[in-house]
Amino acid sequence: MKLRLLAFAFLAFSTAALTRADNYDSKETFTRTGAFDANGRVSLENVNGDVDIVTWDKNEILIEGEKSAKTDEELKLIDLKIDLSPSQATIKVRLPKRPGTFFGGNTIRAAVRFKLTVPVTAVLNKISTVNSSIAIAGVRGTVSASTVNGSLRTTGLGGDARLETVNGPVKASFDTLATGQKISCRTVNGQAVVAMPKDAGFELEASTVNGGIDCDFSLTLAGKHHDHQLSGKIGDGRASVEIGTVNGGIHLEAR
Repeated sequence: MKLRLLAFAFLAFSTAALTRADNYDSKETFTRTGAFDANGRVSLENVNGDVDIVTWDKNEILIEGEKSAKTDEELKLIDLKIDLSPSQATIKVRLPKRPGTFFGGNTIRAAVRFKLTVPVTAVLNKISTVNSSIAIAGVRGTVSASTVNGSLRTTGLGGDARLETVNGPVKASFDTLATGQKISCRTVNGQAVVAMPKDAGFELEASTVNGGIDCDFSLTLAGKHHDHQLSGKIGDGRASVEIGTVNGGIHLEAR
């Protein structure tokens, strides 16, 4: 099983020096709300700033957040675009160069923090950031989320999921596992912890390079078992689960 996230290593290195948002003094909050389909699609592309996504039993979306920057002048330069319709929400942040600079490393010192409240069955089509963490709770639609320098944590998921980070742990918890459901949890430098219901059934592929693998489930092995690789069938094998890391351990929890 290959870890495609290795392709992001240069990006992680080139952005690691950016200052975290909680060090910025100039701030501005924002709110946007609107009608949203139960299966509406959400896309969010951020650079600096944590992303927190929760659910409610409404056909509405609530987008809240805070822009912050080192100076008032840089705060005004943050490019935040929110395109919202009942079927789709597209959110993009761009941090331009500081005036008078022309080379790398001179991006404005700024961040945008988000909290999204969406319908339970909304689809998180693409949730991505670079120098921050992502937390998602209660979403039953498909989830695709990635970061480079930060943790990725989910609870109460119930659909297909692809969760990826480079420098940070992945911790994912699923309330249900249905026939044909596909789950992929991957990191490079960090631990991967995935929790499933005790009666879950799935085909497992787990691998690490520098770390061990712990599995709470009874597993029918597919081929030989190695300290750094584990594959086999759990229960009826109705779903598929892939877990991978390079520098870190893997723990598959039954709860």
